[in-house]
Amino acid sequence: MTVEDQPQQLPKLAVIAREAGVSVATVSKALNGRSDVSAHTRRLVAEVLERRGYPRQRVRPARGSMVDVMLQALDSPYALAILGGVEDAAWRAGVDLVVSAVCDRTKHGQPPPAWLDRIGARDSAGVLLVRTSPTAAQRAWLADRGIPAVIVDPRRKPPAGLPAVASANVDGARAATEHLIALGHSRIAVVTGRPGVPCAADRLAGHRQAMAAAGLRADPRWEVCGYFQQDDALRATRRLLASLPHPPTAVFACSDSMAVGVYQALGEHGLRVPDDVSVIGFDDSWAAAHVTPALTTVRQPWPELGAAALTALLTDGGPGRIELPTELVTRSSTAPPRPS
Repeated sequence: MTVEDQPQQLPKLAVIAREAGVSVATVSKALNGRSDVSAHTRRLVAEVLERRGYPRQRVRPARGSMVDVMLQALDSPYALAILGGVEDAAWRAGVDLVVSAVCDRTKHGQPPPAWLDRIGARDSAGVLLVRTSPTAAQRAWLADRGIPAVIVDPRRKPPAGLPAVASANVDGARAATEHLIALGHSRIAVVTGRPGVPCAADRLAGHRQAMAAAGLRADPRWEVCGYFQQDDALRATRRLLASLPHPPTAVFACSDSMAVGVYQALGEHGLRVPDDVSVIGFDDSWAAAHVTPALTTVRQPWPELGAAALTALLTDGGPGRIELPTELVTRSSTAPPRPS
């Protein structure tokens, strides 16, 4: 076979971009049918692709202005707060939303197979997955059709190449424990979230970092698991108090719902918050401001997470992780330890 007989190698996107006078990202958007590429630019890219040997069908028409939002559940105040941020950003961007929820909980929070059929039928411009993650087959289906996806507040480690938007959980937990240390606490217990969930691991890591930086040992006996549930935190705190010769002077609960369980367990043992034991939570849920005493906690930027995720989806933010800062909210549940 002569050189002339060999099939021509298709050029890289950088070559196409240079000849069309646009960026590589714009060529990629045109190939994937993104709606934020003008008709003029799409035509320029198509002409270069045709001249370079790409078939015309490689440049897909622009998708519609419909974005799919898949939530793990519709009864979660956190998911609804995220959805509110998505809705505000969608209104500003001029796109419509289709909201669905995972109904089959036996699939561990993964979208049902029929969901893809509905996305294909309405030619979705992209998918936001709130606290849920697609299977490998579903990711392949989306990638094959050039439909971008972003995970919001992932409940498990996001697959490689799939963008994710989350709170800065390590920083927030470190700030929570530093707040307790600054008040003078050293016997600090922590009630952790569900094992295997990234944010639970990050919050425990942030707590341990703050303890180490202050020269305090993070004793494993002072770390109990509450699985992000009030009742589990209640039982875990009961066991903690029963196993220690002296109660902690402070407890960091890695979610507000678990902090409520901590309150209950402390009350059963005749301990008052914050006179005997300070308690700090994480989330800044509605309950945080309405329990007695009002809960010091770490605010997660739920609406901002949703807005950032939609922006990343529509602007082709690319693979990676976006973290938004948390904020320490000081209320009445934390105070200096009682003098011994």
